[in-house]
Amino acid sequence: MQHPEALTQVANSLSGLPILGCASGSPAARAGLRYGDIVLSLNGTPTASWSAFFEACSHASGALRLRVFRQGQELELQLMLDRNARTPRALLDAPYQEPAPGRPIATHVHTRST
Repeated sequence: MQHPEALTQVANSLSGLPILGCASGSPAARAGLRYGDIVLSLNGTPTASWSAFFEACSHASGALRLRVFRQGQELELQLMLDRNARTPRALLDAPYQEPAPGRPIATHVHTRST
């Protein structure tokens, strides 16, 4: 496991955001995010800061496409947001709730080597 400071340095060099953990059952964990991932973009827009990430989350309509760097590969993940969350942090750490009928939970969309 990479040390958080080293992971943050790698993320900074990629202009991305380091994932240092996700709450079990949270939207982030259900999307497949895990320790060591680096979020590169959100809905196709580069993510330069956590404030920009949370701002984009607050304006999203339920699902976000995340481009993630993991162990030398880029992945695209889908993050389903909890619309009842009251704070930016809660957008990622909210406890699991069953999705509305007909709405898929977060899944891997595709994997591509860089």
